[in-house]
This record gives sequence, C-alpha cells and structure tokens, in this order.
Amino acid sequence: MSDAEALRRFVLDTLADVGATVSEADPLSWIQVPERVRSDLEVPSTFAITFDPDRVGDFEAELVAPGSYFLERIVALAASRGRWDVARFDAADAEWIQQSLSEGGLGSETGVHLETAELGETVLLLFSFRVTLVSDEKRERFHLIAVSPTTGSAWEVDSAKADSGLTALPQARIEPDLQAAYRLGAEKLRETTREAVGAFRAASLGLLEEEVRRIFGYFDRTIEEIQAADPDGSQDLLRAVRGERDRRLAETVERFDPKASASLCAIRAIQVPIARVHLRLPQGRGIDATLDAWSRRVDGLACDVCHGIDGPWIPYAGAVRCVRCPPTPAESARPRGRPRSDTPRRGTRDGRGSARSPRGSTARSRAASGRRRAP
Repeated sequence: MSDAEALRRFVLDTLADVGATVSEADPLSWIQVPERVRSDLEVPSTFAITFDPDRVGDFEAELVAPGSYFLERIVALAASRGRWDVARFDAADAEWIQQSLSEGGLGSETGVHLETAELGETVLLLFSFRVTLVSDEKRERFHLIAVSPTTGSAWEVDSAKADSGLTALPQARIEPDLQAAYRLGAEKLRETTREAVGAFRAASLGLLEEEVRRIFGYFDRTIEEIQAADPDGSQDLLRAVRGERDRRLAETVERFDPKASASLCAIRAIQVPIARVHLRLPQGRGIDATLDAWSRRVDGLACDVCHGIDGPWIPYAGAVRCVRCPPTPAESARPRGRPRSDTPRRGTRDGRGSARSPRGSTARSRAASGRRRAP
C-alpha cells in the first residue's frame, strides 16, 4: 500500500472513530461531524476533504496532506483520545498452519517436516505510529508495528492487510502490559526507519553544506569589493555586511537542520489463534517456532548468516537463512566426488602430440601411419 493510501485510511478511520459520517465521492469526501468534536477540528458540521492538492478549491474542501493544517488537527485529536480498540481474528480451519509455513519458505516441499502442533490463543498489539521528517522539506509516513507479548517479538505490518479478516469486539476487556509492548514496538520502529532517516539526514546536510558555501561565497565577494573600492574606510559597512552574513547562516542552519519525530496515534488489541510447532529441518535438526493465524509470521527462527528474525526463510544443511542474505559457502561449494572429465576445458589446449601411448602399445598413430618411410 502506498503512503497516500495509508494516510487516507488513517484519516477516515479516525473520523469514523469520533462518530463522524463519511460519504466518499472521489475526489472529495463529505464529512458530518458531531458537535463535540467540531471545535477540536475547527470545522462546520458538514464539510468536504480532499487528498488531491489540485481539488482544494472545490467546495472549499480541506486539504489532507503531509504538513497540512487539517491533518495536524486530526493527529492531535487521535493522540488526545488515545485511540484504542479490540478485534478478533478467527481461522477457518487448521490448514492455516501449513499455509503459514509454506508462505514463510518452510513448506513440506522444502524438506521441512511439521512434527507437532499445539493450538492456543494470544493477544497481539498493533501500534500505529506517525513518523515526521522535517528539514527544508517535510515528509510524513504512517507505520504499523505489531507486537507479540507472548514471544517478545515485533514486526512491521502492511497497511493493506491490517484490517483483513478482523471482527470488532467493542465490549472486550483486555489488559496487556502496554509499557513493555510499547518499548518493543518503538525499538522496531527505530530499526525500520533507520535507513530512511539516515538518507534524509544525509540529503539535508548536503543541502546545508551547499547553501552555506553559497552564502560565504556571496558575502566574501561583497566584502572584497567593498575593501577594494575603499581600502581605508567603510568599516561600519563591513560590520553590517558581516552581521547580515551571520544572520543568514543562522537561518540556513535552522532551516536545513534535519529533525525526526514519531508519535503514537492508535493501539489495537487483536485476539488471534496461535500454534506452537516443532519443525524438523533437512539433515535432522529440530527447531521450535510459533505461528499466529492473522500475520502468518513464523516466530522463533534466526538467520544463520545475519541473525535476523524476519523471514521468509530458506532451509539448508540443518539451518535456515533469510531470503535477503546471499547463499553461504556451504551452499555454493562445488559438489565433491565428481569424476574427472577427459574433455579439455574451454580456452585450453587439448594437448595433441604430447599424449603418450600406454607402455606396450603397438598401435600406430594417425600421423605415423600417414608418413612415408624414407628410402
């Protein structure tokens, strides 16, 4: 799912959560909000919103986009309410266990055998984070991080699958350890966004360096021209020029200084069936894993190369590696015991004329048989 679709889902879900009525009519969405939230959003009882900047003028529609005022109000409303809901996922049958293994690269066709399976239930927590990157430009993105308090693991969830197969349980009472789960989710969020934040920071600092170089170049030339025109005077003018240069530098540093922030927008508790399984890998190694019917994640494995815990997986030689890691030397090594071929390798001489006949051979070579004996 794209960032625009994730943003649309978050805004419309938040409006529905506060009791608003949403009528979709692309490219506009008409919203009717109850009186109690009109002041929070600073909107009339009925208004239009659009996610397309080119349609802002239509019916005075509010623009919903990263950095827009209306989106800031929506996020503030969601954060102040502490949005929380409970849902349940029901598996149709027990086939989801084998399907989850196959989707994770551990199906029976790979030589992995499922030996035991113990069924149960658990609660997963789905945290919705809003990540904002600000410099000379502003970028925003929503991340969904699932946390399993049972296994102590966390992973990112595709927004397109977040609501798949869920049934709302508004009356359910669930009291998980939110503090510990939040720490796991926040750490996974940092890990997930580290590369994007690093790239944004590097790009911003590159633009800052370029702008600082331009400012110094401009004011240095100005000072040189002033000194060349009046070598003995103009000190007040020079001080004014240097003061303006320093002011421009301070403004540039403030404008291009990269900042990253994350805010928690919502939490969802999901009751879901789980299975604790014992897998027998090729060449006899056994390993315990946990699966849940909603995310289909195979938990409890670690890559033998990078030690990461996110699949899909590739079993080999009694171990597993994730699909992101290259084959290990053991996988890419040439098979042993191959018989030596008499066929010369490409690009090498075939050694004609240098081969010797076996001792005791009476066979005459083709060259010899074609040579006439001297008189």
